[in-house]
Amino acid sequence: MVAQALTTLNQSLDIRIDIDWPVLREQRQAVLLHTDVPAYLLLPEVHQLIDAARQDNLLLMMNTLWHTGARISECIALTPNHFKLDVQQPYVSIQTLKSRGRPKRGGQVKPRLVPISDASFVRQLERFIKTHQVKKHDRLFPITRSAANKRLDRLIEKMTVKPSMNITPHTFRHSFAVNAIFHGTPLPVLQGWLGHVDIHSTLVYTQVLSLETYHLMQRIQF
Repeated sequence: MVAQALTTLNQSLDIRIDIDWPVLREQRQAVLLHTDVPAYLLLPEVHQLIDAARQDNLLLMMNTLWHTGARISECIALTPNHFKLDVQQPYVSIQTLKSRGRPKRGGQVKPRLVPISDASFVRQLERFIKTHQVKKHDRLFPITRSAANKRLDRLIEKMTVKPSMNITPHTFRHSFAVNAIFHGTPLPVLQGWLGHVDIHSTLVYTQVLSLETYHLMQRIQF
């Protein structure tokens, strides 16, 4: 059943890459109301939120969450050593810290590799590490999960136009996943990026396509 679903979603669905963000924003209310998809921001909304940040450490933290899909606990554990930036295809090695659904025995889970395709984000990382003289094994964000939440809350409080939903660091992870789905990322690839043990955890995000299949319905004669 899962294999058949993957084939259908990754091959048969003619997912549009010319994304109409206003339409997707209109559809989001119905998607959140009638599916299991957690609250998410669309790409323009994420950019608006990140652009509002003035502190370079908060700016980089949000960009890291957005570009990697990392959980906040995984993000604040990152050091310069986790990133490989001086190569043609940069990437970050993320140690999955969430243990739910994983066997208790058998040692530590292997880290997952997430590509970094945004050159401006790579430059931001390099500049931050150099400017703040962050050592190879020092954390980029030496704060707690609670402190990260509070910094994000303070940023949102200062915004003139506030987001239409409650935003937490984990919202960036959901937004990363949804954005990847809208851009046609194969589910097994997204599963690996997110560090999901069970593909069903990743399948939840495909429900954002519920109304995006309208063009397929138009092909059917009634």
